[in-house]
Amino acid sequence: MSYIVFARKWRPRTFDDVVGQEHITETLKKAIEKDRVAHAYIFTGTRGVGKTTTARILARALNCEKGPTPAPCGECASCKDIIGGSSFDVLEIDGASNNSVNDIRELRENVGYSSMGGKHRIFVIDEVHMLSNSAFNALLKTLEEPPKNVIFIFATTEPQKIPATIHSRCQRYDFRRIDTQHILERLIHICKEEKITYEKPALVMVARKADGSMRDALSLLDQVYSFCQDQLTEKEVRSVLGLVGTEVYHRIMDAIDEKKPAIVLGFVQEVLHQGFDLQEFIAGLQEHLRNLLFARIPDALTGRGIDFDEESVALLVRSAQRFSEGDLLRMTEIARKTEHELKWSAFPRFLVEIMMLKLVYLDRTVSIEQMVKLFGSGADNAAADIAAQLSGDADGALKKKLMPIPESAVPPFEVTTSLPLQAAAKQAQTGNGKATDSSVGDTPVDATLSATAPEINKEGFNEPSSEASASPDIIALWPSFLEALLRDRPKLGSFLSLASVAACSSHSIDIRFSPSFKFQFQEINRKQNREEITRVLHTFTNRSFDVRMTLEPEMSGAEEQKYIKQTNGRKLTINDEIEHEPIIQTVMDMFDGEVME
Repeated sequence: MSYIVFARKWRPRTFDDVVGQEHITETLKKAIEKDRVAHAYIFTGTRGVGKTTTARILARALNCEKGPTPAPCGECASCKDIIGGSSFDVLEIDGASNNSVNDIRELRENVGYSSMGGKHRIFVIDEVHMLSNSAFNALLKTLEEPPKNVIFIFATTEPQKIPATIHSRCQRYDFRRIDTQHILERLIHICKEEKITYEKPALVMVARKADGSMRDALSLLDQVYSFCQDQLTEKEVRSVLGLVGTEVYHRIMDAIDEKKPAIVLGFVQEVLHQGFDLQEFIAGLQEHLRNLLFARIPDALTGRGIDFDEESVALLVRSAQRFSEGDLLRMTEIARKTEHELKWSAFPRFLVEIMMLKLVYLDRTVSIEQMVKLFGSGADNAAADIAAQLSGDADGALKKKLMPIPESAVPPFEVTTSLPLQAAAKQAQTGNGKATDSSVGDTPVDATLSATAPEINKEGFNEPSSEASASPDIIALWPSFLEALLRDRPKLGSFLSLASVAACSSHSIDIRFSPSFKFQFQEINRKQNREEITRVLHTFTNRSFDVRMTLEPEMSGAEEQKYIKQTNGRKLTINDEIEHEPIIQTVMDMFDGEVME
């Protein structure tokens, strides 16, 4: 007799043998007991979770000579024929290869025939989502009103591809992914029945690798048993499945903690030399980082069942103490991005090496509580505590960044703005009594105003100092005022940004608009808008100003001809006027803008 693989040999024969799908098997058993079996079912779920197997068990339960019964005997002729796949009353169809409308028409003709000794005729269509739209449409009428004792069971891994008209005529059952605990218990049972000697960690790796599929778990068990023969050991299972050992990841984390890039690059070389897949290597690293992160959370590892024994948990906890939760989260994010980019990379090895170097040179995180403690009382002691927790050159640099700054090192308050030279001369004349150069035109230049920051009254801003009332401060603060006005009153701010400050004093400010901005001048000069600007300016400076607005006269013909002569025949444009508006230049410098044609 030919060898039968575990996936076929240990296929469930009863509802009780189906692992991890109790919500479905119990429902079907009770439906059989109450004689409430539907005429059409949709079984959905990932591969290897028991969809087709449950369909066969349901067929046996309905056609058993002792039934319908929730527990088919498996000994009668009907049960044996269904198990062997030779029953005339149970027809299994592959939807991938029989997906045309002609195949469904042939199926509709067979539906009309009576059963060959069984109580029900059952049609199982696997991968039903592969049927064409025409085939689905041809099946609709038969599915809605099938002949007596005819049952359809559709199995699929992609239920979203089944038309809604089919869904509405069927009962849908969603098969879940089988958790590692249930898969492990089933593998242990099979090993005992097959007289296979095993190490539990080896079976745990097989159960994890199966990723929720019992059929995959049995296929992997068959594969590793063929290699190991006498005993399933953890080392041999890792070799067969291409899994990097956990001790390798522990040593990698040691090198990351010690900031040794050469060592981590050597691990990448070793992984490739031993023939491991880089995708599997990164997946294993992500799992190890996740375990370290959970080790930082009390009882997160011990509450996860069979995944870890006490010794492994203790080792993970010790290793995780060297990294904060923020460090592990950032490491996990780096590994996740690398895994996503690896499939598209033409040089995957270099991508993995870059990832390892990023992990080595990753700066350590400092919590908000530590920062508050540092800059609060006892800053020196807090800095020493943080410095004691950090290690390496990068951490030393962070320690220097966190040191408090002495007050003597703070430079005087400086405001840098762009002003026309005439305005700068007026300002200098206000401060020093006489301008140094009044013959220069309106070409914008960068003028830096250095002043001591005004003294703030602890009770409020109702009593500004005498220095704060000087007019040069208004010119210096004007760009900041425009920025605040643009943020709070966008329309007024945009219009006012086109004007320039012609003159100012401690109680008044003159704002001038170019003739090109006549509309903006008219809007700003409206009573309610002018009052709003005055109010916002008072709030911003905590001083009362009389805001006066004027419109410059249009350029005369002689002045325009003079300009054309100076520019070699080029006529005056709106951009030329903008270039001569210092406040516009200030706004452009502030927002890094440019004049669009």
